[in-house]
Amino acid sequence: MYKYLLCWRYLRTRYIALASIISVTLGVATMIVVNSVMAGFSEQMRDRLHGVLSDITIDSHRSEGFRNPDEVMALVRESVGDRVEAMAAAIETPGMATIHFNGENYTRPVQIMGIEPEERAKTGDFAQYLVDEKERRMPPSFHVGRDLKMKAPAARFLDPNEKDPFQDVINNDVNFQVPDFGAITGWSVASVHRPDVNKDIFIAPRGAKIILSFVTAAREPKPASDSFAVVAFSKTGMSEYDSTHVYVPLKRLQQLRGMGDGEGRGAVNQIQLKVRKGEDLSKMALTLGEALTRKWPLVFEVRTWEQKQGPLLAAVAVEQSILNILLFFIIAVAGFGILAIFSMIVVEKTRDIGVLKALGASTSGVRGIFLGYGLSLGIVGSGVGMLGGLLFVWNINAIEKWLSKVTGRKVFDDAIYYFPEIPTKVEWFTVAWIVGGALTIAVLASIWPAHRASKLHPVRALRFE
Repeated sequence: MYKYLLCWRYLRTRYIALASIISVTLGVATMIVVNSVMAGFSEQMRDRLHGVLSDITIDSHRSEGFRNPDEVMALVRESVGDRVEAMAAAIETPGMATIHFNGENYTRPVQIMGIEPEERAKTGDFAQYLVDEKERRMPPSFHVGRDLKMKAPAARFLDPNEKDPFQDVINNDVNFQVPDFGAITGWSVASVHRPDVNKDIFIAPRGAKIILSFVTAAREPKPASDSFAVVAFSKTGMSEYDSTHVYVPLKRLQQLRGMGDGEGRGAVNQIQLKVRKGEDLSKMALTLGEALTRKWPLVFEVRTWEQKQGPLLAAVAVEQSILNILLFFIIAVAGFGILAIFSMIVVEKTRDIGVLKALGASTSGVRGIFLGYGLSLGIVGSGVGMLGGLLFVWNINAIEKWLSKVTGRKVFDDAIYYFPEIPTKVEWFTVAWIVGGALTIAVLASIWPAHRASKLHPVRALRFE
């Protein structure tokens, strides 16, 4: 019983131990906040990447693609059966987008994606990210309606009641200014961010003409280009895609790149698959790769969405690990503080330790006093740190707004991160090992002073005092 009484007394009266408690508290709280924010960012990023990309993608090694997508899809069905819920053929090719705005030409490198929008929507979250200028949801379609045609500058001269020859000329001008083929552009492709007003200025709003330039898929590639009307925007929140991707009708791109056969069929260089939930994507990709290689050697590459974004996901994981190692040093410093303080207490309380041992305290009992004291410091420090860290995480967006108001500048700029608020995710296993690690360090730091105190001989301790 005396061990617990002495631990409680030292905890209440030895104010120098507050330094160690505060160190443990700050270390635990910081690690919980950082891990929760990093986990939130990682989860949001993975969800959005997975939404933009299909579960599994079959890519062609050849620039001209392959002309038998139906046969390839049939082999996929034969290999994995009903584990694939949907498939969509597509073309992906690099190109340049040119937008005319206020007398200037804006040219940007883009990835041109030829798709069937309804089919593409079945293989991922493509449709969920389609919006207009005011971020209202738009359907997955390339249809250029009359409402967009009327946005052409020449449309103000149209008069349906007039039947003079000039109306045909005006109609031609309208069709030139707003082409018949639609395109869905990435949000950042069609806009320029103004940091001074924290606003996106559209240089290609809905109905605007965008010129796409690319090379054909012939043996001797030649430059090609065509005009499209912007019908919607893809805002995924991932700048890598919002600033590069432009979606156009699949058959139109096949025709422009020389990949069509004139009979409604054409070549593609990609097939996107949506897999039933719970399936092992890596194992399925390996199975499909082996089946395709047996029939068409060195033609296809099969990858999961994680494999396509492997370097990015690995970089996030490495960054989180490095941050954990660096932040854990804060708790390690607190451990050295506990070691130093306990060593001072042993020297200061040599006479008291001698009296205790003379009164019958055992070696393990004296050792237990210091180990219990170290555990008590760890429990208080890690407990307060855990509570403070969780409260900070649960109120982080309110704290961010307050800090932004106090400092006069936005702490978390959603124009940079594309998230409306700071994403967080509390992983209780991570919280448990952080708290457990802090307790372990506190106890380990008290072992040597506890052992030193327990080895003091009562007669010698009293003689030297």
